[in-house]
Amino acid sequence: MWDAPAGFAPACRGCALVFADYEPRGRGLYFVLLPLTFLLIAGALKFDDLLRPPLWLMLAVIVVVVPGVIIGGMRLMKAALLIARLRAAGVLA
Repeated sequence: MWDAPAGFAPACRGCALVFADYEPRGRGLYFVLLPLTFLLIAGALKFDDLLRPPLWLMLAVIVVVVPGVIIGGMRLMKAALLIARLRAAGVLA
C-alpha cells in the first residue's frame, strides 16, 4: 500500500486497485499537520520545562520524534481517507 513513507504505491499488489485515483492532495492534509504541529511544539516546550535537557539531547529527541509523528499522522489520515473514499464508491462493503 505504501511506496514512500507517506505516499501510496501506484497500485495494489493484490487486487491491482490504482491508488493514484484516491491520493489526497492539496489543503486537506493541513487539517492533520496543523494540529500535530501545535501538539509537537507544546510537547517540546513541556519536555524542556520538566526535564531541562541539554540542547544536544533536545535536538536529538526532536529529530527522531517529529518526523515519526508527522509521517505516522499522514499515513493514518491517508489510509482513513482511502477507506472512506472506497466505501463511498462502493468498492468496500
